[in-house]
Amino acid sequence: MSQHFQHDVLVIGSGAAGLSLALTLPDHLRIAVLSKGDLANGSTFWAPGGV
Repeated sequence: MSQHFQHDVLVIGSGAAGLSLALTLPDHLRIAVLSKGDLANGSTFWAPGGV
């Protein structure tokens, strides 16, 4: 079974830059953030005070 999703913005990468962009975009936009793995496995998750 195939699923289709429709978004206004696709952010590739869930690092500091990607997540910052996703958070600063206007609320009326439908935003998807793609990550190569779980957010908890990335550097940004483990070093919130250092980013």
